[in-house]
Amino acid sequence: MKKTSSWFILLFPIAIPAMILLDYFGYRIIALIILIALVLTFMHSVYSLVAKFRSLRGAFVNLAETLCDAGSWSVRHYPYHHTLSGSIAGRRFHFSLLGHDERALRQIFLECPVGKHFLMEAGDADAQPEQDLPQEISAIRQLPGFRSLRAVSRRVPFFSRFLSGLAGSGGPGLVLRKQVDDPFSPSALKPDLELLLRLAASLNEGPLPGRGER
Repeated sequence: MKKTSSWFILLFPIAIPAMILLDYFGYRIIALIILIALVLTFMHSVYSLVAKFRSLRGAFVNLAETLCDAGSWSVRHYPYHHTLSGSIAGRRFHFSLLGHDERALRQIFLECPVGKHFLMEAGDADAQPEQDLPQEISAIRQLPGFRSLRAVSRRVPFFSRFLSGLAGSGGPGLVLRKQVDDPFSPSALKPDLELLLRLAASLNEGPLPGRGER
């Protein structure tokens, strides 16, 4: 999916005063041509935006029908992200695309009890040695496109939730972010969810990693 250019927005502060001046000095035909060009450009941009949202919604619906329990899912669109909320085997999760195209950052938020905050990001220089981490965390960090793993031990305030794309209850839970070529692939999303489920069980059984407490 190609990104829609918003260059036409920059034309309005220039073109509108220019049309007024052209009309004032008697160049009404040129002013009319500029006006028609602006209207057509605006209509094309609106059409492209609507088509993009319809395409994204269709991809979310197909993913929901493949993965989620029947009747448990919903799709919502926000200014900065798009979110599928649903359940798999009774476990609530929220899948978000943080952006408006398929190369945007993918986020999975699994609602589950978590005893302590922590954050792990790709390329962390002070990350713990793998032997000190639960097996599931080591596996998640090695996932292709891994960006971050965050444990949220308490409810996140609404405004922070809105900006970060953290849908649903807002915590507690586990948040996994990845950059992948095909974010709507059920065969790629399901193993990630299974890893998060196993990690949630592991964290509730033993001590949590202490790196990145926030």
